[in-house]
Amino acid sequence: MNISTKTEYAVRALTELAINSADKPVSINDICKNRNLPVKYVEQLFRKLKQNGLIKSIHGAKGGYQLALKINSISLKDIMEAVDENYVAPFCNGKPENNVHCIGLPCGFKELWDEIKEHMEKYFDSIKLDQIVARL
Repeated sequence: MNISTKTEYAVRALTELAINSADKPVSINDICKNRNLPVKYVEQLFRKLKQNGLIKSIHGAKGGYQLALKINSISLKDIMEAVDENYVAPFCNGKPENNVHCIGLPCGFKELWDEIKEHMEKYFDSIKLDQIVARL
């Protein structure tokens, strides 16, 4: 399984927020500088993270971003769903209509793939941002 760049960068940026935004908002420029991330890319990710209620923006001269939820309530699955619509890559060539057929034949593996996807989603949901920060 491959973790997308969207997910990787979002997790890196959110760990920076989790570590440094308790007292005051953190600017995207500071986040990107501290985590060696591209500003334009993180700006796009932050729009999605904000739309999904994971972060909030603070306006003004000393503005920036903060987590909108407690660090122990944001899961890796929440982050992945917010920034990457296909975070658990679909099987069978990535097309939903192909889930029933593999290489033109009825696919006997569909139930297995669905079960694996369900386990992966549960696992990603069990990993919280505070656990990720604790590993740094």
